[in-house]
Amino acid sequence: KETTPNADITVMALASPLTPPPSIALSTCGHPTVLLVDNGSKRAASTLALRRCAAALSSILPSYHTVSAVSLRYSDAIAVDELEGQPAHTLERSLLELGAADSLCTGVVLVPLFLGPSNALSSGVEQSIVALREARVELPIATGACLVDEAEPLDDRVARALAANVLSVADKQQLKSPLKVVLVDHGTPSRKVHEVRTRLAEMLAELLGERAEAVSAASMERREGEAYDFNEPLLERLVGVSPPFDRGDVIVAMAFLLPGRHAGPDGDVADILEAARARSPGLRTHVTPLLTQQPMVLQVLRDRVIQAEQALAKRGGTEDIPSGVPVRAPYDVRLATALPRLCHI
Repeated sequence: KETTPNADITVMALASPLTPPPSIALSTCGHPTVLLVDNGSKRAASTLALRRCAAALSSILPSYHTVSAVSLRYSDAIAVDELEGQPAHTLERSLLELGAADSLCTGVVLVPLFLGPSNALSSGVEQSIVALREARVELPIATGACLVDEAEPLDDRVARALAANVLSVADKQQLKSPLKVVLVDHGTPSRKVHEVRTRLAEMLAELLGERAEAVSAASMERREGEAYDFNEPLLERLVGVSPPFDRGDVIVAMAFLLPGRHAGPDGDVADILEAARARSPGLRTHVTPLLTQQPMVLQVLRDRVIQAEQALAKRGGTEDIPSGVPVRAPYDVRLATALPRLCHI
């Protein structure tokens, strides 16, 4: 059978029983396979970091789950010898492979490694579902919510992770309060994703309180045209240019998840900050670690796995879940209160 065009699929599988098992790790005891999904990069460091994040997520899930790292695009172009001998996996190919495994895979949980609901995520998942439908593969799928879920305004864990990183850098560099902080993300054509950054910056300012002199958000880059002016200010037009971020110590809070062409020691953000320091000799910039290194972010990812798996179970494992609608569960304020408050946040 086939469902509506906007739904995940449960169509008749044509896979042979002799089809070899997939290279993606399967969960055991009848539980769905878990895929941690990022946008993808042509840089090996990004894929290797995604794998480390998947392994860390596996370590805080029940033992029957093994999380596999997949990307929407790009990563399959990386040479295998740069990836410790293990080729990178894209989402579409991984789902086709899992579907071909027939009864070995009982379902799939997709965990987006995205801060907000980007167009790349929704289109990438939909494209993969179309490929499954064309291949007439049966595979129940549930997609979890992104790290910052607009439907859960009380969940401030990602903002707390940013604040913990800021205070950790301040402590390590012996910076005196009040601090000057710039939260930077990639920049986006999506207003919904931009609203996530705005929300994070507001939460960060609130969490830092009197410990911060100023907190501002900035984009690393943007598209041309008035329609995308909401991305302003650009990082290059703020740090080293606009007071009070034109002098003294400025902490750059990275709203990035993995290293790659933009984040990391040789990324675009580093180049922008180097140019800013050259422009303003009295400027000193301090960059925070990436967010996937924060335990609180892993806790959010763990919750996304559990919520999506529960949704599949309630539907008997075979009923469709709309691909564009993330699976959510009520956010428990008591759980957030119980999480460790790193750096006294």
